[in-house]
Amino acid sequence: MTQTASRHIRFRSRSFPALVLEPERPLAGWIDRLDAYLACTPAFFSRKAIVVDVARLGLERASLHDLMQQLKTRRIRLLGVSGVDPSWACDELPPILTGGRVVEAHNDDMATGGRSALTREELAAFDEIADALKGSKGTAAPSATEAAQAEPAVFSPLVIESPVRSGQTIFYPQGDVIVIGPVSSGADVIAGGSIHVYGTLRGRAMAGAYGETRARIFCRRLEAELLAVGGVYLTADEMEAEMRGQHVQIWLDRDDVKIARLD
Repeated sequence: MTQTASRHIRFRSRSFPALVLEPERPLAGWIDRLDAYLACTPAFFSRKAIVVDVARLGLERASLHDLMQQLKTRRIRLLGVSGVDPSWACDELPPILTGGRVVEAHNDDMATGGRSALTREELAAFDEIADALKGSKGTAAPSATEAAQAEPAVFSPLVIESPVRSGQTIFYPQGDVIVIGPVSSGADVIAGGSIHVYGTLRGRAMAGAYGETRARIFCRRLEAELLAVGGVYLTADEMEAEMRGQHVQIWLDRDDVKIARLD
């Protein structure tokens, strides 16, 4: 019996995590802050899925093309752009994305290290149904099975039991990262939750990478090149000298990154 090769190509809809840049006005000032960030962490955007959301800017098409060019010259490769008219789609622009949702790190189902009870598409469908049913009379209470499915996924912390060396990037958007050892200069630790370093932190630590402002950074000895919590960063030059070499915690207080000693 002869087997005939299939002529079909399989397509599936999937969701993947992406870092979203949200430029603000004045755009020139935002570009200056981006350059300052890149000066401290030049490789931060490399090999990552990046989307730029320009909804707050209200750009004309020509201005959008100019912004895309500025990001390209900074070697930021874009997966897509959102917040613009879909009719603007053309070969000169990244794909125009619509319908994106903000995902908080503490209930994130887009992890690579675990599975939630429902797919992102199913959760979105349930959200739409729930919105439609709000205010409806006589709505039955969800069953125990439905309630269990609706619970957010819980992910264990990522534990690194060896030093994080220069050039390495630890990226764990699902939750906390625990490093048992030092983080060398030139290394990146990026977490959706908090970061714990049981050693000297000389590299860059970015907690709350998906906007979790309650995240914190803890380290035995602070010698960091850059700290960030919830997208707000602090460079080495901005850190108080008396905090250097100390056992500290770092957190976000409104729009300010705070550092305090723990001993």
